[in-house]
Amino acid sequence: MRREFVIDGSKFNDLEGFYHEIQSVITKDLPWEISNLDGFNDILRGGFGVHEYGEPIKFKWVNFKISKKCLGYEATIKHYERVLKFCHPTNIDRIKLLLENAKRHSGQTLLDIIVEIVLDTDNSGHDCQLVIED
Repeated sequence: MRREFVIDGSKFNDLEGFYHEIQSVITKDLPWEISNLDGFNDILRGGFGVHEYGEPIKFKWVNFKISKKCLGYEATIKHYERVLKFCHPTNIDRIKLLLENAKRHSGQTLLDIIVEIVLDTDNSGHDCQLVIED
């Protein structure tokens, strides 16, 4: 049986708020906070919060339409602008390209990336299902 967690898109309006929502749903009093997408991926594997490492989980994402707007291209642009300031020099060209695509409303949005992380069970070592409710 999968442990189910509910993410409520009405409880956040940006990426940092999403991280806070995830922390309130699937972690327990960690001495650190999720501050990037890699950390989010790590949390999904389990062992850091309320589910064990490798335990199958299910996310029910309610108010998904709100998240789609809040984590769309504008948020994606802000994200890549921030990443560009701190990324390794070998990643600068790739991040610039992603930023330019986002400015043209092309390519993945933050929401697309988050959903991909949740569903990418083959490469990440976690077993997640996602149920979307608008």
